[in-house]
Amino acid sequence: METERNPLTKTVLVTGLAGLVGLLATLALGTFPGPPPRAPAVFVVFVRLQVFVTTFNFSLLVAMLWTYTSLYRELPNKYTRSLVLLCLALLLYAVTANPVVHLAAGFPGPPGNSPFVFIPHVFVGLAIVVLYYQSQT
Repeated sequence: METERNPLTKTVLVTGLAGLVGLLATLALGTFPGPPPRAPAVFVVFVRLQVFVTTFNFSLLVAMLWTYTSLYRELPNKYTRSLVLLCLALLLYAVTANPVVHLAAGFPGPPGNSPFVFIPHVFVGLAIVVLYYQSQT
């Protein structure tokens, strides 16, 4: 028989796991092409920090999407459906904001020279629209 963990314990476990995944992604960043030759050292730190944060957010959002999808199966209504859509939009934001995705898509160098400059913000805008719509109904 499976025991249900309390919300705080589950949150701490999922957050710790997301932190570990973020750390592993940051450490694996060394396998990708490096920064431009004359990039300041702080640029490297910021890129690594962005990889950690976006991977951490992605991992948490996957867990949250799982939770909201389970909730929607139990209670299918417009509010739980909006939570699933909101989480999905934020998940896509986290994916497209990650510098590793920029590099994997063939846009090396600073993130300012690729379509990933605006694509993540499209997903945040979608999340905002879902939240606004939900607040009006």
